[in-house]
Amino acid sequence: MGNHSIGRAFVAAVEMAAARRRDGEPALAILDEAAERVEIRGADAEFDDSPYEEGAFRTLLIEAFGPDYNSDGDEDGDEFYEHVYRPFSERYELC
Repeated sequence: MGNHSIGRAFVAAVEMAAARRRDGEPALAILDEAAERVEIRGADAEFDDSPYEEGAFRTLLIEAFGPDYNSDGDEDGDEFYEHVYRPFSERYELC
């Protein structure tokens, strides 16, 4: 069972940064900045359903870690996990 407070704070930081996103700003830069601000590296963060719900957080995850990810035919979410979520969690050393 992960830390919901850290996960929610990270998602909120990402969504705020996405709302102020400059043209051409890489998604990975936004995620990295939020990771520094919230100190998420190595945390046991729990993101609830945020990675799977439509919104800025999911959009940036896909843009940064799975630009070739296609949700068509991924009803069980295995492709999303392998091509987007796993690389995201590895980058930030999430438990």
